[in-house]
Amino acid sequence: MTNRGKVHVCLSPLEDLPVVDIWLVVDIIRASSVVVTFFDEGGRVLVPVDSVEKARLVREKMGPHWLLMGERDAVPPEGFDLGNSPRDLLGGIPKKYAGAVMTTSNGTRAWIRAWKTGHPVLCAGARNAAAAIERALDGGTIIGILCAGREGRAAMDDTACAGLLVSRILSKKKGFFTDDGAKIALALWETLKEDLGKGVRMASHMEKLRKLGMEDDVDFCCERDRSRIVPEMSEFKGYPAFFSGKEGEK
Repeated sequence: MTNRGKVHVCLSPLEDLPVVDIWLVVDIIRASSVVVTFFDEGGRVLVPVDSVEKARLVREKMGPHWLLMGERDAVPPEGFDLGNSPRDLLGGIPKKYAGAVMTTSNGTRAWIRAWKTGHPVLCAGARNAAAAIERALDGGTIIGILCAGREGRAAMDDTACAGLLVSRILSKKKGFFTDDGAKIALALWETLKEDLGKGVRMASHMEKLRKLGMEDDVDFCCERDRSRIVPEMSEFKGYPAFFSGKEGEK
């Protein structure tokens, strides 16, 4: 008898994480979109870290030919090369660097939490939704979707994106079991009538981006299926790191 597939959605990285075959980690505004764009624009390796201080130390270790990017409270920390806007990477900027070190308020912590479970971790969002789902389904029958959320709590934008991913998975695999988190995300998605931008703009932290004039980032991050890149975590010089779906240095 074939085991029934499952979809688990964790609405925040502070939840107890279930045992899964593979993780899709979502921070649609804006970290997931930044990572996908980094590799779309020719990036080689990206090391996510959970603090500004550690990001500076890792970049110092890697050398000045590495890009230092990220945000706290939506703006780049002092001394960083770039913030957390995927549009700042357009035009092949990542090709000029050997790699990047990145830290954000929520996304990088979620990636590292998933990585510590010992199961494969993929970076997912709207821009690479179709490709990420295909890769996840190739990786097993128990799919985990981890939302980065906001300050340890569930967030409307990531939950809406998780709903998009759940709906796509269920359209490909009939009869998959969905846990309560997946049901909540799917119910939100259906309430939004598949309008991802509407759900994202309902998130509480959108006001900050509006005040900073970053509305164009929201539009960019909500575009669906623009990339076939599915960044996957591996190990690089002792750190968890993203590669563009290829095996990293052990």
